[in-house]
Amino acid sequence: MPNLMITKVLDLTSRVELLSRRSTRDKLLGYFNILSKKYGKSFTLPFSITELANYLAVDRSSMSRELSYLKKEQFIKQERNRITLLY
Repeated sequence: MPNLMITKVLDLTSRVELLSRRSTRDKLLGYFNILSKKYGKSFTLPFSITELANYLAVDRSSMSRELSYLKKEQFIKQERNRITLLY
């Protein structure tokens, strides 16, 4: 039971940290950084794009635009819900 509570508190703390970031890009890169620490440089998003936008409290269209910029700038490689960090 205590481990479950500690995990939940850490998840909520990391979400608050993500939501405190100003730009959509910073929120996305911060979230990808959290997932990369957990799963490595290549991981599957646990959410759909719409759910991820809601989780990060950003507009879905601006998040999709930022994802395409990150792909063009070769920060990430995206294949559906699979993200590979290239930096």
